[in-house]
Amino acid sequence: MEKILLIDLGGTHLRFTVLSNENNEIDLVTKKKLNNDEELDHFFKDVLADNKNQINNLVFSIAGPKLYGSIGMTNRTLKIDTEKLKQKFNLKNCLILNDWEAVAYSYPSLKNDDFVNLINLENNSYNNNVLFFGPGTGLGVSFLIDNKFAQSTEVGNLSLGVKELIGDELFSTNQFTKIEDVVSGPGISKIYEIKQNKKLSSEEIFKLADNGDLISIEIIEDLINRLAILLSQLTLTFQPGKGIFLAGSIMRTLINFIDKEKFKKQYLSNIKNPQLEILKSTPINIVTKKNLALYGCLNYFNSTQKDLN
Repeated sequence: MEKILLIDLGGTHLRFTVLSNENNEIDLVTKKKLNNDEELDHFFKDVLADNKNQINNLVFSIAGPKLYGSIGMTNRTLKIDTEKLKQKFNLKNCLILNDWEAVAYSYPSLKNDDFVNLINLENNSYNNNVLFFGPGTGLGVSFLIDNKFAQSTEVGNLSLGVKELIGDELFSTNQFTKIEDVVSGPGISKIYEIKQNKKLSSEEIFKLADNGDLISIEIIEDLINRLAILLSQLTLTFQPGKGIFLAGSIMRTLINFIDKEKFKKQYLSNIKNPQLEILKSTPINIVTKKNLALYGCLNYFNSTQKDLN
């Protein structure tokens, strides 16, 4: 029986699942820490041995820009080359996707109960395009065109508009130079450290806010305002007629902090007709489903096999 190995490879951990080629349900996902790049090679050998060398197909989701059939990782020295992996492990197929490219390909796997609507739920689609957006260690943004073709972006590494998003006082610290510095987990931590002279993780800051800490609440409310402003600009840029889907653990946590009416007001502010109608017609949702990149890897693999038949 042929099997497929799906891997979501991040800066410190990988998540993976092994499926038979006939199975489209991801039930068991295993998380593994990689301390160094050499451990990835050992991981492959172990998984192949555990599955009696029945794995013929491998699909990677990798954090890093994809160029010429390979990906150099953002947080590692590792470079993934599909042809070398195919030869080394005798694979039939070896495919790689940027991590947010994979997230975009997860869209067909989303059901109505996999996301929570923030605004504009009742609107009809004005085209078949979808935007995915998610702050995490950095900022991921990708675009699915006509339900078929995904494209990742490097929006998080843009410097344009950072001062407007973060404000003069924080911008003057010279610690915020690109968009992902102001809309990400490390960005939240950095702002808290500047205000309180104490370094905490974004998870710890969310817990403090949950318990009523005023500084933490203020930081999170400012983050939500920046998200609304940035999303309004991205809506005009990409015009995602089927909606914007906000993904990742930070967005799932923010569900409990977002005031929908305030968010909508900020999202629509400073934009006038006729462009305002684009914003009013674009649904924004928060995805509650996890492991989107693995679902995207599976969907992408299945689409490549259909193209071959």
